[in-house]
Amino acid sequence: MPGAAPRLSMDIGSARTKTVLTLDGGGRLPLMPDGAPFVHSSVFIEPDGTILVGAAARSAAMSRPGNYIASPASLVSQGPIDVDGKTFTASEVFAAILSFVRTDATRIAGRPITAVTLVVPPQWGRVRRDILREAARLAGFTDTTLVAAAAATAMHLATSGVHLNDGDCVLVCDAGAGSTDLTVLEQTRDGLQQLATAAVDGAAGRDVDQLVAAHLLCSIRPPGDEPTLDESDPQWQAIVTAAEDAKTALSDREHTAVAIRPGYPALVLDRTELAKLVGPAMEGIVAQVAEVLAAADITPTHVTHVVLAGGGARLPGIDAALARAVGQRPYIPARPDLAAADGALPLTPTAAAAPAEPAPLPRVSLRPGDLVRPALFALGSVALIASVFVTLWTTRSSGRTYVHLANELISAAAVVAVLAAWSVAQLLPTLYLAGKTVHDRDTIKLISVAFTGVAALGIAIAAIYGLGVGALVGATTTEYLAPALKPAVLIAVCAFLIAVLARAIPGPALARWLAQLRHPLIAVILAAAGIIAMRYAGTAQISAGLSGMILRAGGAATGVAIAFTVVRNRLLRIITAGTLGLGGFAVASLANNRPITLAYLAAVIWWSATRLAVTGHAAYPTLRDHLRKLLPPRAT
Repeated sequence: MPGAAPRLSMDIGSARTKTVLTLDGGGRLPLMPDGAPFVHSSVFIEPDGTILVGAAARSAAMSRPGNYIASPASLVSQGPIDVDGKTFTASEVFAAILSFVRTDATRIAGRPITAVTLVVPPQWGRVRRDILREAARLAGFTDTTLVAAAAATAMHLATSGVHLNDGDCVLVCDAGAGSTDLTVLEQTRDGLQQLATAAVDGAAGRDVDQLVAAHLLCSIRPPGDEPTLDESDPQWQAIVTAAEDAKTALSDREHTAVAIRPGYPALVLDRTELAKLVGPAMEGIVAQVAEVLAAADITPTHVTHVVLAGGGARLPGIDAALARAVGQRPYIPARPDLAAADGALPLTPTAAAAPAEPAPLPRVSLRPGDLVRPALFALGSVALIASVFVTLWTTRSSGRTYVHLANELISAAAVVAVLAAWSVAQLLPTLYLAGKTVHDRDTIKLISVAFTGVAALGIAIAAIYGLGVGALVGATTTEYLAPALKPAVLIAVCAFLIAVLARAIPGPALARWLAQLRHPLIAVILAAAGIIAMRYAGTAQISAGLSGMILRAGGAATGVAIAFTVVRNRLLRIITAGTLGLGGFAVASLANNRPITLAYLAAVIWWSATRLAVTGHAAYPTLRDHLRKLLPPRAT
């Protein structure tokens, strides 16, 4: 940007803040405001309210651990922050970091720096972005632009000499301290379009630090002495800090010495040991790549470039994991930790106008199954409720007629009816978003209304089933209402809570979230057929041999349906389906019809609860970390 005024570009990570300053002539200068190529993102709040940043904050933390905030980014959506009797907003805490860097940049530039480009995670929506904008204003910046980290990293690839053609797909792996994010972007005539993004559980830099710290502590403890893994313990914090430094040192060394406790000799940690510790996390990356590519509706063959950036890009095995998942070695910048801050600068002119426009939306894929799923589920529900009447039988005693029917069939019919409404709620926003390129307020309104409708319609249909059965068999009480309502209400409650939480899901996460709310089609078909078959075999006037065959086939089909409902991993699903299918075949009997059916209903309720958890994670990605902090520490 020749002739442009000096501008800061900052990537405020969970652990470290990286900055680049553009000078008058267009040159770019990485800053070292804390005497290092980065600034620790941590802050320390002194008793008088002064906020220390970086190395000063880490030094002061030993005296008053309760005043130390290791990762302000993890608290950005929590609301007011109370420390030592004083209340601070997240914007005020971030403003301290921005001011600290701005002071050094002003000294180097020789004049005040008022323009800044801030790199934000791809999952951040309006709430957290507005907090950063307010922080920049408090720090003295008058021109603030926000750029998504994945797009900035991909742009760094383009500025390094790699030409991106229209239609090229780039997979960006941002291995940060707070999370390791996988994002798929497509180059279009209008620039980089984000298709899908997801975080890899257990692969963040802080997760690795905890693993290394526990490994080091186990190496020095006496036999029988269980280590205390308490995040509020200053000694444990010191060990985690030493583990982080060791991990960083091993990015370009084969081994390093680690001093973790006074009086103990330094321990030697090498890259081989570190590779073993992070092995499970690397497998998680491989699995998550497959999921994020599926959410983007592409295959590995569509990926033209893979970029590995972030502070964890030098972890042993992470490049090999990406190569195994995609089939090509990733490009690793010379300064992977600086790639986003540097790549954000070319995107600044485009991003400057972004606040006035709707947020870009990843591509939402519409599958043929989405269109037929509601109809097939509705047919399954009708078939189940019809089988209640087809298979009932009556007896007479003392001049009275007694009706014998299967309450579990009423429950199953009601549950499948709720799933039919659920599939409509998933289909409507999918249809709406499939042809759109921006995320507007109507999107969230449609999702919220659709899943609120699931809750209301599901309970209504269940009540109609229960009351209808009672009316048709001449019951004088509402005895059939409870079997229909109980399981349906549980699923309806999950749908209602999803409607509430969905309002907070950022646009870039919608495509993957909608895909995760698809209920397995084959599971409902098999379950409906299996449950009807088991009931028919016990009531039809057929030979015992044929009845036994139908009964066992129904048990096997229901067992497979349970597996397809509760298991997501394809390989585990096949193994579990085989196991439960054989188990259902073996245990199917007239006495076991009801337990097998109830097991399937429990599986559907469990699936609904997990979809609620998925929605909560999509809406509030850092909630899991906050909950972990509330739990008591685990000993290893």
